[in-house]
Parts: sequence; structure tokens; C-alpha cells
Amino acid sequence: MNCKKILVLLTVLFTSSLNSAANDDLHIMKLQAEMLRLISTDERDNFLEVTNQLKAESQKQANERMFYIAWGNQSTYEATHLNYNGAEEIADKIARYAEDHNSYWGTYIALHTRAVNALQKQDYKAAEEGFLKAVEFRHKYFPNESAGDDLQELMKIANHRKDQKAGLKYARQILAEPNVAPIHKGRALYRISQFAFNKNNRQLYDSIYNELMALKASDGIGTIEPVVEVNHEILNGNYSEALRLSQQLSPEMRAERMAVIYHRMGNDAKAYEQMAQFKKINDSIVLVSHGNVVASCYVQMNNERLKLEQKMLEDENAQLKRIIVFVVVAAVLIVLVVVMLQHHIRIKRLEKEKEQLERDKIKVEKAFNMKNEFITNITNELRAPLNPIEGFSDILGTTDYELQAEEREQLSQMIKDSSKHITKLIDELAELSLYESKKSLPINYTMSPNHLGRRMVDAYSARCKEGVRMFFESDLPDDYAVQTNQEAIETLLRHLLENAIYYTDKGVITLAITEYGDNIRCSVTDTGRGIAPERRAHVFETFRELGDRKKLQGIGLSICRAVIKLLGGKIWLDNKYTDGSRFIFDIPKK
Repeated sequence: MNCKKILVLLTVLFTSSLNSAANDDLHIMKLQAEMLRLISTDERDNFLEVTNQLKAESQKQANERMFYIAWGNQSTYEATHLNYNGAEEIADKIARYAEDHNSYWGTYIALHTRAVNALQKQDYKAAEEGFLKAVEFRHKYFPNESAGDDLQELMKIANHRKDQKAGLKYARQILAEPNVAPIHKGRALYRISQFAFNKNNRQLYDSIYNELMALKASDGIGTIEPVVEVNHEILNGNYSEALRLSQQLSPEMRAERMAVIYHRMGNDAKAYEQMAQFKKINDSIVLVSHGNVVASCYVQMNNERLKLEQKMLEDENAQLKRIIVFVVVAAVLIVLVVVMLQHHIRIKRLEKEKEQLERDKIKVEKAFNMKNEFITNITNELRAPLNPIEGFSDILGTTDYELQAEEREQLSQMIKDSSKHITKLIDELAELSLYESKKSLPINYTMSPNHLGRRMVDAYSARCKEGVRMFFESDLPDDYAVQTNQEAIETLLRHLLENAIYYTDKGVITLAITEYGDNIRCSVTDTGRGIAPERRAHVFETFRELGDRKKLQGIGLSICRAVIKLLGGKIWLDNKYTDGSRFIFDIPKK
């Protein structure tokens, strides 16, 4: 008994731990996605609340990186909202905390955050120095990781200064980084493509363009900038297509590209017109401002949030199969625990009755063996519908081939049917266990047998098969009342009517109520398949013999036997009725 308890407990703990770990990871991702959403808003209180929760949850799970990332984003939030002093204070706290806890990652985040804050203030010299320090630190302490984040910002700064040489240097450094992120690779390739276009180097540009398109196909990243495709068409002399694609560009970029296109087409008048338009637009805006820097930051944060939400969706789908298995395992364990607990209570009660211990010893051993056999048989019965659930779930979750809608619907229906079978079996086992564990039922209700009978017939008539009708008959007046337990009587009638509906393919089903001495007699008669003579003596038993093993034959009649015993009545199968089956039970009037 103790071994079984330990086994059940370990299984439950293992299942719970898997679910708990998955839920913890999902909670972290949801907080991270919400942080990235709020960082571009003015909802400061909500942002701080979410990031503080993320920090606390990361510390709880020993996720050092996410802890410092969340903290660094608090500093970035202040800088993007022009609170530069507050941003610096947070960065200083991060640095001190990282030093006190010997955290290289925390020190890196402090360096990166200070550089980002300097960029927000448009202090490009300090920003460049900060990002260079961050790159050097990351190469030293994280040699197998990409410093693409920092190199990308250095490339932007070089571009702002119109330092083409430095921009190309940083772009090439990004491409040489280990495990470089696709988005950083895409930005570096775009920068080199600009250089190739300006040099009119078609061969170099085409090679970069092919890399960008391949990156876009594999990772959804690459030709993010529409100007890449415009330049490709220009270099290849497809001016009409280049003009069409130019409509996707921003106003100033569109005017500038169209001027180049018309010039190459030999239409200098239109080229001059577009260049004048470009100069007009260019003179009316600030090319590099705090707003541009903030917008760039927000775009990057939003891209990270979208990727994170996509990963969350994939993880949730991956957990679907595990959840189905966990639910089924938990249901089976509950049944086993209920059965073993009931048996344990019986054993304890028998131990207390020391005076009858010798007399009841054989009975206890027999009951013990029966329960073990019961558990074995129930396990076998549950395994049959569990196999298709697991197999069909694997098919639905596979990506090796695509299922047709009709096939997917058929598999889903099979899983639902198996789940319903398991649910019905578990419900009936719990109901049987409930009534078998009771010593008596409270007689707490005065009811009209006729009212109850009509209500049950009305409720179950619709469940009959096509061509089967259900009737109610009674020779009692409607105001005739009895004192009993109505819930138990409804349970009796429910299982008898469901049994009749299941086995009756045509004809009628009749629920009849009459007075019989000091009892109320109820009968459920059907014109169904009937019960073979050799099985009638065992019809109220849970299992039936099948060669050298036993098979579950239905629990409904076993429940009826347990209920009628508690009500002080009796139930039997009318062996004289041969046109189907007739079950009769008597209950006392009081």
C-alpha cells in the first residue's frame, strides 16, 4: 500500500513539476513581451510594475540575463522619455550591483545601457566610446556570443557622421561575429549594399542582394528596406520596375531614388525636378534627432517583442500535447487513489474491530484481491482509449506532412470520442465509489413519483434512437407523495433509462410506477436486444468472465445495486420478460 502511495505521489509530483516549469517559462515570456510593448508608451507606472515583476521572477528562477535586461530597459525607458539623470542613476545602480555580485553579464548590461543613453542624448562621441567598450567586454568574457547589438549601433553612428569607411568596417565586423543574429546580419548586408550601389559595383551588389533575399526566405529578415530592391532594379537597368517600387519608399527617399532613375534614363529634366523635391523635403526635416533615435530604439524593441510573441505561440502549441497526456494521467491517478483510499479505510475499520478479526480475515483478503483485480481491469479499460488519444495527438502535432481538413476533423473527432469514453468511465467509477463508501442516505425529501417519472421521460426521450419511443405509466395520483432521497432515485432511473436506450434499436421503452404493499415499485421495460440467459445472474456485477480474463461490462447497474442497498430496497431483472429487458426495483414509502 505504501509503495503504491509513493508511486502515485512521485508521478503527481513529476507531472506537476513539468507543468510548473513550462508555466514559469511562459510567465517570463509574457512579462517580457508586455515590457517590450510598454517601453514605447507613456504608461510609466505600468512599465515599472511589469519590469519589477520580471526582475523578481527572473531572480526566483535564477535567470541572471533576463534580470539585468529588465533592469537595463528601465534605464532605457527613462532616457527615451528625456529623464537622462534618472537613466544614469539606474545604470550606475546596475553597475554597482553587478560588481557586488561578480556578474559579468550585469557589467556588460551597464556598459551597453550607458552607451544607449548617450545615444538618446545625441552625444555620439560618448555613445561610440561606450559601445566600443561594450564590444570589447563582450568579446573578452563571452567569446562565443555575437556583439552584433553594439556593433549595429556603431554602424548607425558612423552612418550619421557620413563616415563610410567606419560604417563598412563595423558592417564587416558584424558579419564576422560568432552566432550573429539574422537581424544584425541583415542590417550589415544592407549597409554594404549601399556602398556597392554608390560605387556602381553591380557584381558586389547582386551578391549582397542574393544573400539578403536568402536571409529573408529563411528568417523573415533581409530586404526589410524597400530601397534594396529599388537599387537592385536600377543597377540591372530595370527602370520601370524601379520607378514602381519607389512608390513604397518614404517621401524624401522616393524623390532621391527617382532622381537617380531619371538621370540614368537620360531624362535630366525630370531628374532635376525630383532632386529639387528631395532637397526641399530634406531641408524641412531633421535627419538625425532625438525622435529618430527613439524611433529606432522602439522599432528594435517591437521586433524583439514580435519574435517573443511568436515563440510564446509555438511553446503553447508544443504544450498542447503534453497537457492532454497530463490530464489523462491525472484522471487515472485520481481513480486509482480513490479506489486505494476506499480500500485503506476498509482495512483500518477492520483493524479496529478486533473482536471480529478472525471471523472476517478471509473476507478481507478476498476483498483485497478483488480490488487489485479491479484496478488491473480498470487500467486495461483506460489504456484502450488512451492509445488513440496519444497516437492521433502525435499525428495532429507533426509537421512532416500536412493533413487534409477532412482528415484533421476525423482525427479530432476520434480523440473527442475516446476522451468522452474515458470521462464517462471515470465519472461512473467515482459515482460507484461514492455510493459504496456510504453507510446510509438521508431521507430528506418529499416527492411526487409521477412528477419525477414524467420529468425523467421528458429528459431522456430525445436521446432515443430513431424509431424508438419512450412512455411513462402510473396508477398513482399526481398528489401521491413519498419520503425518500430524490437524488438517489434520479440516479437509479438515469442509469436504467440510459441502459435501455443503449440496447434498444427499435420499439418502445416504458417507465412504470405503481404501489406495491409498503413499497413503491418502479420498472423500466424495453424491446431491445435483451440479456443472454447465462449472463442474467451476473448482470449487476462490474466485470464478466471472458475466457481466462475479465472484461468491464458497464458500471451503471453496479451503481444501481449500491444505491438501492442504501435506500433499503431491492432491484432485480425480470427473467419472465422475454421481449427485451425489464428491470424492477422497490423502495419503501418512508
